[in-house]
Amino acid sequence: MNFQIKTNKTRKSRLYGALITTAFLTNGLFPFITPVLAQTAPTAANTPINNQATATYEDPNNPADPNNPNDPKRITTTSNTVTVTIAEVAGILVQAGTVNDVNGGTVQVGDALEYNFTVTNIGNDPTRFKIPEAVTITGNGTLVANSLEYQQPGTTTWLPVPSGGVTTNSVPVNGVVPVRVRVTVNSGAASGDNISVTLGQTTPANTASNSPRNDAASSNDNLDVYTVDNINGSPNEVDGTPANLVVEGSATATKTVDPKSYSLATLLKTRGVYNNNNTAGDITDDTVSYNLSLRVEPTDVTGKGIVPAPLAGSTVPGLTGSYILVSDAIPTGTQLAAAPTAPSGWTVVYSTTAVTTTANAATWTTSQPGDLTTVTRIGFVKLTTDGDTSTYLPLTTGAVQPTQFAIQLKVKTGQTAPLTIANIAQVFGKTPTTNAPVIDESGDQNPSNFDGNTGNMTPPPTTDTNGDNVPDQLPTTVDDGFINNPGTPETGVDTNGDNTGAGTGGEANTFTINTASVLNGPNGVPNAVGPTNNNDDFTNKSTAVPAGTTPGSTFDPGVVTFTNTVRNDSTQASNISLVPTPPAPTGDLPNGTEVTITYNAQSITYVWNGTVFQYKDPGTNALSAIDQVTKYITIPNIAAGTDVSYTVAVNLPGTTPLSTDINRGFPVPVTAFVDDATPGLGTETVRNTTIDRVYTGFLKLVKFSAIEQGTGPAVGTGQENFASTPAAPGGVDPDPNTPDVDRKPAPGNIIVYQIRYKNISEPSVGTGNVILNAANVVITEDGTASPSNWAKDNDGNNVIDTSHVSGSSVDSGSSTITFFSGNPANTLLSGEQTGTTVSTDVTKYIDTVTGQVAPGVQRTFTFKRKVN
Repeated sequence: MNFQIKTNKTRKSRLYGALITTAFLTNGLFPFITPVLAQTAPTAANTPINNQATATYEDPNNPADPNNPNDPKRITTTSNTVTVTIAEVAGILVQAGTVNDVNGGTVQVGDALEYNFTVTNIGNDPTRFKIPEAVTITGNGTLVANSLEYQQPGTTTWLPVPSGGVTTNSVPVNGVVPVRVRVTVNSGAASGDNISVTLGQTTPANTASNSPRNDAASSNDNLDVYTVDNINGSPNEVDGTPANLVVEGSATATKTVDPKSYSLATLLKTRGVYNNNNTAGDITDDTVSYNLSLRVEPTDVTGKGIVPAPLAGSTVPGLTGSYILVSDAIPTGTQLAAAPTAPSGWTVVYSTTAVTTTANAATWTTSQPGDLTTVTRIGFVKLTTDGDTSTYLPLTTGAVQPTQFAIQLKVKTGQTAPLTIANIAQVFGKTPTTNAPVIDESGDQNPSNFDGNTGNMTPPPTTDTNGDNVPDQLPTTVDDGFINNPGTPETGVDTNGDNTGAGTGGEANTFTINTASVLNGPNGVPNAVGPTNNNDDFTNKSTAVPAGTTPGSTFDPGVVTFTNTVRNDSTQASNISLVPTPPAPTGDLPNGTEVTITYNAQSITYVWNGTVFQYKDPGTNALSAIDQVTKYITIPNIAAGTDVSYTVAVNLPGTTPLSTDINRGFPVPVTAFVDDATPGLGTETVRNTTIDRVYTGFLKLVKFSAIEQGTGPAVGTGQENFASTPAAPGGVDPDPNTPDVDRKPAPGNIIVYQIRYKNISEPSVGTGNVILNAANVVITEDGTASPSNWAKDNDGNNVIDTSHVSGSSVDSGSSTITFFSGNPANTLLSGEQTGTTVSTDVTKYIDTVTGQVAPGVQRTFTFKRKVN
């Protein structure tokens, strides 16, 4: 009988054990939890992580042979190198494990509950832990006296925590210190009550890992679990104080702040076609067109935590309803040439209210005045209905393009040359979610009149009354949008006419109309107009750049040849002469530059000496002033209205810098003139200049890095902001306006790499100019190719130092991103992967840009790597 009872108990015990084991396996629970950090050492302190990007591209006007990968027409460019150094960091992770009912069975009044914890070293250096003498209990439970126990690292013996707490022995990276405590369920406990035990105390409360413990507010020795750095010289210790000093841990609590909503509207303005109607000596029939473009930013470019909203309308005097208003004041000396055509969903409106009244206060009408000279402002409106999202102007995305508008002006009767036209355009609306008013003025790329650089902007003055960095009212003084002084605008000036101005509010687009009888310009376009007039029109070309030419380098560029066209724009035949003339400023062209002008098999060479061009004798190479008619080419007897072409070959000296280092090309102005009685170009008034500009590369790569917290400790001040690093001491800082804060990420932190690639050549301004688009741009980020080493195991712990963060690789434009693995990184992957070896992770990214990168356009390619 007794034997039978014993047998049943044994079977029940075995069955109970099997059920418990199954339950643990099914729910992922064990008496002591496994730390979330993989059991591999994090990247060692002081490990340098380098990143340099390369790219290839072409000038579509001079394309490379697609079948010849070594064609020198395929231009290469190399970024600066950014370096981050893995910091020595203290790391702690306090995790709650299982709660065991010591009595077995269900938890009832009087039961003893055993709470298990682990304290893990998630830093990258050995450390010690301070285990406190007390824990925090909430709910109907009472601490069992002297029940707080711990194990020294690497042992299995439970030791009591003495009064005042205990500092453990050195804990290796990924080492674990188990801690446990017993609590008795109070007699007053009821079904559904929670009894909680918190090991450690942090500020803010319940932060599981790496909460800073460096001030009185975060320090409570009686309850804190925190790191204690080993003494310098201890085995395997990296000497010095951890970058994050002392950190502590507890449980985790999270609070999410509600985002702020605002409409980020950007209005752009460029000058279109200028037409002198073939009356070179009379400007009163001249016309000039302007193009406006309105976009609603889909992402927060201000850096103020804004969630972009679509744009809605507000009250417009003279109209019934709510409207988005785009307004353009008619400049001095001009009038509206014709009624414009509105884009779909928009209506043309007119105002005859004096320009001293602001556009949002002026009276508008949809009826075209009979006399267009009375129009003081031309505008476009879009009707919106509050609450009807389909009527709002949506966010500008790939599927939703910016709204385009066109306006044509003509010169008023009685005006004389030269006449400078200067104006800005404005847009008014509101944010539908908050009714906050919105204004933006043309001339820059910033939305809603925000000022500053991308990611670090400030709202317009007097618009943010509550200090949350989001406008809630219009400026106290709204600009009237009319330029009172066209020659010296009272607003800022968009110098290049391409919306790259800077400053508070809008920047004026300026243009000067003048007369001429000799025209000289790019091939086939002698009447081209540059950024300001027809004496700074241009042709841009680029030399090849040897592969591996890093920022700060100089080299000997090849000869670049231009074809220009000159026109006799007068009413009778003329002899037209050609000479190179000094650039402004003169320092823009390197000393020793040779320029050869050729017409009809006749060639003359000149050498730039830093002040003037000198004639180079073809026999002796002696240099002399251009003071004889034999020292320049004269094209004889060009018939009225006839075009003639000639070539200009530019040979830059052997120590020429990269254009991407100095953000400009090397201009060679060539002047065509009708000679007077005195040899050489002197005071002749019948002249016209065009610029042949050579670039030594024009796609600039600037590498930036920033640090995100990820699962690691909080990052140091300023490290969350993008910054670049000079390639070497004394080298060229690619972004001198950005402070170079040392980047010291810790294991678990995320390195955000960003390559900003920008076409630094002159934008498409004026008419007829030859620009440099960057075509077939391919950016390569190879973490195994020196000097980059971000995909390598630099510290020899059998784990690559950083791993790919899925979904993080993105180009701000349109592109195709491909991924590779291995070392060398030659294995093409079908998609993303994340691992800790070169075969299981991404070790190279190739970003193939769709289409062309236009002059002045900057895009970004960003990817993230988590420090292992």
